Amino acid sequence: MVMEKEKLGKIIRTRRKVLNLTIGELAEYTGLSRTTISNIELGNTHPRLDVINEILCFLSLEIQIEIKQDK
Repeated sequence: MVMEKEKLGKIIRTRRKVLNLTIGELAEYTGLSRTTISNIELGNTHPRLDVINEILCFLSLEIQIEIKQDK
């Protein structure tokens, strides 16, 4: 199952808030703009994998890849 960009954004926002980080702080730590972080959290953009990885690494989250089951 491919994760929807809205769901990914919600996961990122929730984790950021758990860590008591502002969008500005996450942007500063990851080298991304506040606008980019905001757009990802709102599901308004399709971020590249390297951008997602940068954010998830900082938030101590990881990407899991599963083999698709044929029906």
